Amino acid sequence: MSTRKAFTLAIALVITLVGCSGRPRAPVESVDDAASLTDDNPAMEPLADIAAEFRGLRTVKGHFEGGAWDDDLDKWMGRKHQLMIQLGSRLGAGEYSKAQVIQLLAPPDLTAREGDDLFDLVSGLPEFEKPSTGPYDLLIYYWRGAHDFLYFTSRGETIINSGWWYTGD
Repeated sequence: MSTRKAFTLAIALVITLVGCSGRPRAPVESVDDAASLTDDNPAMEPLADIAAEFRGLRTVKGHFEGGAWDDDLDKWMGRKHQLMIQLGSRLGAGEYSKAQVIQLLAPPDLTAREGDDLFDLVSGLPEFEKPSTGPYDLLIYYWRGAHDFLYFTSRGETIINSGWWYTGD
């Protein structure tokens, strides 16, 4: 292949890649569709794999649920914490529905609504991103029991963001 032809192909490839990088992703319809998602970083694990590992760890009782201490479950930046950080970041960006999050992660440990004490505590956090309109609720997934947890803010059927409640002991 000539140098000129190779250069032209390289330029075409760069233009194609740049053109695709800003294109919004279609909503995920099922866990099977989620298996193909790797975000924009090819080193990232597929979303369905992360969710499956989280669901598995969720069934094991760590120190904060009355079991023995387990670094994977209870330690700051242990495996469960790392998975939940990724899930919060990837599922809490406004691209997923409430049903999709529940399908991937299983039902939340708690759903908090206006008037619930926990809802009021979380929505009172300085970093809490309150939706601009309408009622909303919080899908709460425990990391270390009710001690620390990941929440997803849901307005209707749309997940609009996510955040963390850390007891801070």
